[in-house]
Amino acid sequence: MSGFAYAAVAVVGAVAVLNLVLTLALARRLREMQAGHAHDGEPVPEVLPAPGLDVTGFPHADLTTGRRTVVMLTPTCPPCQTLLDALTADADRYRHDTLVFMIGTPAETAAMAPRLTGFDTATMSEPQAEKEFQVKGFPAVLSVVDGVVVDSSHQLPVLA
Repeated sequence: MSGFAYAAVAVVGAVAVLNLVLTLALARRLREMQAGHAHDGEPVPEVLPAPGLDVTGFPHADLTTGRRTVVMLTPTCPPCQTLLDALTADADRYRHDTLVFMIGTPAETAAMAPRLTGFDTATMSEPQAEKEFQVKGFPAVLSVVDGVVVDSSHQLPVLA
């Protein structure tokens, strides 16, 4: 074999080894993500509350009886604006059981308020949302039944 053939075999071998190393690194990363740990070994933070959270003591609205959908939106996040568009576009279907919390100061949320006419609304700070509802990521949509969170998501529920 000529020197060129040996070089070609060496290059193909090096590419195959590199491919193997990258595939193993990807598999390791996927296992870490499925186990709920970040790359540095720290747990991935939960941004929505787990089912079972009791929210009966909340002063802004009575969540103790019945089923309510609690929507939390901030004025500065693009996904919140998308969810607000969907909520207001189908307002007749969502209005009857939805409580919308605008996260921020009244001045920051003033532009959102007119779009939510007819909805039960309240304004709260982000630290208060974290304390009362354990929500650290927005938008947040919580399904509350008799004062207990039964489901949480970043999307509106699909109504029949």
